[in-house]
Amino acid sequence: MRFSAKLVCSMLLVVVAFFALGGSALLYGDFTDRLTASARQEQGQHGMTCSAVESEVLSLLRQGDTVDQTALGPFCSRIGGGRDQLRALLPTEQAQAGDALQQSWYSTFPAGWTGTLPGAGQSVVTRWAGRVWRVWRSDLLNGLTLYSAFDLTEVFDARTRSLRRFLLLEGAVLAGAGLVAAVLSHRLTRPLALLSRASRRIAAGDYALRTGIHTGDEIGELSENFDQMAAAVQEKVDALELSVRQREDFMGAFTHELKTPMTGILGYADLLRTMQPDPDEQREAAGAIFHEARRLEELSGKLLRLLRLDEEGLTLAPMPLDAAVAEAVRAAAPALRPAGGRVLAPATGLWVQGDPDLLCDLLLNLFTNAAKADPGGAVTVAFDPGPDTVGVTVRDRGCGIPADQLDRITEPFYMVDKSRARKQGGSGLGLALCARIAEAHGTALTFDSAPGQGTAVRFVLRRARPAAPEKEEPHA
Repeated sequence: MRFSAKLVCSMLLVVVAFFALGGSALLYGDFTDRLTASARQEQGQHGMTCSAVESEVLSLLRQGDTVDQTALGPFCSRIGGGRDQLRALLPTEQAQAGDALQQSWYSTFPAGWTGTLPGAGQSVVTRWAGRVWRVWRSDLLNGLTLYSAFDLTEVFDARTRSLRRFLLLEGAVLAGAGLVAAVLSHRLTRPLALLSRASRRIAAGDYALRTGIHTGDEIGELSENFDQMAAAVQEKVDALELSVRQREDFMGAFTHELKTPMTGILGYADLLRTMQPDPDEQREAAGAIFHEARRLEELSGKLLRLLRLDEEGLTLAPMPLDAAVAEAVRAAAPALRPAGGRVLAPATGLWVQGDPDLLCDLLLNLFTNAAKADPGGAVTVAFDPGPDTVGVTVRDRGCGIPADQLDRITEPFYMVDKSRARKQGGSGLGLALCARIAEAHGTALTFDSAPGQGTAVRFVLRRARPAAPEKEEPHA
C-alpha cells in the first residue's frame, strides 16, 4: 500500500473512531435522558393509581364491605388509563405463584401476555408483540398487588431514528473527510513523489538534477539534504571521471614521451649497427642517441621524484631561503645562458621551514619554465615577507597561458603548446613536480597569467628562526 493511501486510511480511521465515539455518547445520553424522564412520569402515574386503589380499599373496610373482585373491578375500570397504559389488580398470593394475569381481579393486559413481570417493588423493561413495555409492580393493603405497564416503543423508536440519522451523517462526514484527506495526502506526499522520481533519475545518471523543494518543514529539510547529497555524488562522479581522464591522458602522454626518444635511439642505433657511416655521421648519431637518452633519464628521474613524494613523508627543517634560490639560479644557468636569459632575485636573509633539495628543485623548474616561455628575457623573483610566512613569486614576460588551461597545467604530461615544449626538451612533468613539492611544504601554487603578458607563479612558505651554529668541541 502506498504511503498516501496509508495516510488517507489513517486519517479516516481517526475521524470515524472519534465521530463514532462522540455520536454514541450523544445518542446514549439522549436515550438515557428520555428513558429516565419516562420512568419518573410512569412511576408517578403508577403511584397515583396505587394510592387510589388503597383509598378505595380503606373506604370499603370502614363501611364494613367486602374487599373483593366485585367491589374493586368496577373501581379500577373507572380510574382506567390510556391506550399506552395497562393495569392489572390481583391478590398477592397469585402474583407470588406466578399465574398473575390469568386470575387477576381486574386487567387490561392483552390475553396471552408473555412479557416478563417484575418482582415486588420492582420494574422491568420487556418486549411483547413487537412493542416495548415497562412494567411496574407494587404490593398494596389487604394482600393486593397492582401491575402497571407503560408503552416505551416510541422512546426506542426515537433512538432507532436518531441512530439511523447519525449513521447517514457519519457516512456523509466519512465521504467528505475521505475527499479532504485524499487532497491533503496528495499535497503532502507530492514532494515525496518528486524525491522518488529524482532519485530514480539520479540513479540513471542524471547527476545534475535537483529537487528544489522548499516547504519550510521536515520534507523541505529532507529535500535540501537530498540535493546536498546529489551535489556530493555529482562532485564525486566528476572527480572520478576527471581522475579516469587524467589517468588515460597520463598513460597516453607517458607512452608518447617514452616512444619519441626510444624511436630516435633505435633508429640511430640501427644505423650504426647496419651501416658503416663516416666519422661525422657517427658523431651525429651518437649525439642524437645521447640527447634522447638524457631525455629518458630526466623523464625517469622526475617520475621517480613524483612517486617518492607520493609515497614518503617529508620532514621540514629551518633553512636559509637565499641558499635555495642561489642554488636554483646556478642550476638553471645552463638553460638560461644560450638565449641570454637571467634570474633577478634579491637577497632576503630570511629562513623558512623546508627541504633544501626539494625547494631548490621547485625553484629550478619554475626558472626553466619561465626561461622557455620568454627566451632571453629576465626572470624576476619577488618576496613578500609576513609575520609568520613569506610569499615567493616567480614572474616572466613570456607568451602566457590561456585562462581555460590554467586548471590543468599541473597535471602530469600536460603541455599547453606540445610542439614548442617538446622542441625545448620539455616533458610536461615540471609543474606537476612543482605542485607536489609545494603541497609537501604545506602550500600550493597559484598562477596569474594572460596570453602575451607573461606568467606569475606564487607560493607561500612558513618562516623559521635561524638555526643556532653548532659549537665546536674543545680539544683536549
